[in-house]
Amino acid sequence: MSRQFWAETLTWLTSTPTAVTNTTTETIIAPNVTIPANYLQDGRCLRVRMIGSYGTGTGPPTLIFTIRWGGVAGTVLSKSGAIATTASFGGGASMTALWSMEAFIQTRANGSAGSLMTNGEIMLYSATIPTGGTVTHYGMPAPLASGSTGGSTPVAVTADLTADTALSMTATWSASSTAHSIQALNYSIEAMN
Repeated sequence: MSRQFWAETLTWLTSTPTAVTNTTTETIIAPNVTIPANYLQDGRCLRVRMIGSYGTGTGPPTLIFTIRWGGVAGTVLSKSGAIATTASFGGGASMTALWSMEAFIQTRANGSAGSLMTNGEIMLYSATIPTGGTVTHYGMPAPLASGSTGGSTPVAVTADLTADTALSMTATWSASSTAHSIQALNYSIEAMN
């Protein structure tokens, strides 16, 4: 049986957001997008893609990525573990390494006690161009697992899908330094169906 589905882009960046620097507070790294009430019906899938740059000082710090429903204090839909970074990647205003993220938010059930499964992957790249045929300077993947388990066992998350709600992407540094800096450069959210 054939079914017709339409995809649409819900949001994108038109300028570079302010970098998250010199803080250990969980901070939004790209503007929130408001998902309209009852938009997430059974089976609807959103694809979140983000590419950015980062820099580190000595330490080195760890970095946690989180997707939240309802702003920075809202429900955790998906979270990475504490990702170990490499020290001294030209921190502060000189962010010399790239990172990327892709995640899928799938609606398992709609309503005031809706269910969302949100999984994906974070990739942190080094500041050095890779060497072909070797494992030197390739990106380091890390899981972004559904729920608040920090990159381990994925679980569906209960969320109220009947109200207009902010969808937030955040980053958290383990140590505060003017050298620890991250920002989004490209960002889009697409409705897959």
